[in-house]
Amino acid sequence: MERNNLSTSVFGLSYDQIDSLIEQHDTPLFIINREKLIDNYQAFRSFFPGVEIYYALKANPHPYIIQVLGEIGSSFDVASLQEIQLVLSYGISPQRLIFANTIKRKKGIRFAKENGITRMTYDNFDEIGKIARVYPEASVILRIKTPSVGSRINLSYKFGAEPQEALDLLLQARDAGLNPIGISFHVGSPCTNVENYIASLKLVVQIFEQAAIKGIHLTIVDIGGGFPLQVYQTQNNEVSVESMGKTLTPLLLEYFGRDCTFVAEPGRSLVGSAGLLISKVIGRAKRSGKNWYYLDDGYYGTFSAIPFDKSIFEFYTLKDDTEKYPCILAGPTCDSIDVIADGVMMPEMELDDLVFVPNIGAYSWASATTFNGFDKPKVILS
Repeated sequence: MERNNLSTSVFGLSYDQIDSLIEQHDTPLFIINREKLIDNYQAFRSFFPGVEIYYALKANPHPYIIQVLGEIGSSFDVASLQEIQLVLSYGISPQRLIFANTIKRKKGIRFAKENGITRMTYDNFDEIGKIARVYPEASVILRIKTPSVGSRINLSYKFGAEPQEALDLLLQARDAGLNPIGISFHVGSPCTNVENYIASLKLVVQIFEQAAIKGIHLTIVDIGGGFPLQVYQTQNNEVSVESMGKTLTPLLLEYFGRDCTFVAEPGRSLVGSAGLLISKVIGRAKRSGKNWYYLDDGYYGTFSAIPFDKSIFEFYTLKDDTEKYPCILAGPTCDSIDVIADGVMMPEMELDDLVFVPNIGAYSWASATTFNGFDKPKVILS
């Protein structure tokens, strides 16, 4: 392995460790850093004291992550029968799960009932009838539409009841025999605009007050996910989960008091920076004066985070102390859409050179496919 002169390690891995890992597992290799995952969870807890953490499993459902987070006390936000089965298979109590998909299949609701998962979300009148017929004793949390200003993904486009419909939806849930217990929202992802959360909480306060007048005592405020990596750099300022917690935690207590249960559903913020991808250059070409480097992972693999999550990644090599040139990084499949980065600055690379991609733990491996017969990256816990 050709090595630079900048340091004796790359992302906490010594050159000897990298050699050993590649020899043992080959590439592409997806590494989950256990220590970083735990640090992120503990940091989030400290930033949002008194808020219960339900890890958004969709961000990365790998068993290693479930095991590690389960061992240190995390609860889980699940969206399907299959996700419920997966989490329960690792001995997680059903009381640590929220079925947080507002549109559910009947067999998923039935499975939740059979396995003691009592809380689930909804956002429309038809879902009330569906839940009531299958699981009439369920406790339900109403998800409302809220602002997503500045978020890359607007999750109030597809989900969330209009706030002015909230009271009617709560009343109908109660009339159907269900137990309406709270309100949830999602401000989009990743969200670095804390004003989205503040505006959403003000809407929730109004709904709590309206519900109380009608005899519905709500006790849960679920502020959803959307939290960025533990430190997220914007063009104008640095926005951190810590600063968001300092702003929002006092507001939760001010608006709702200590008798209310507060829930957050972080995904990216916990696993994003805990993931490192190591990919290999498997081909080179010069096309129209541009250097093309073909990697053994691409758009249909771990870099599915680019089209689906609009993620932006940084790329490193063991030659980063040498001159860099604009180039194109592409994946291994026969689809022309499989271009990872166009115009990225990289040193000149040879076949079998390694490319390191940090902060790739969320919404990447989870949506990877085996298109064209290329396997998903092997995952290891370090």
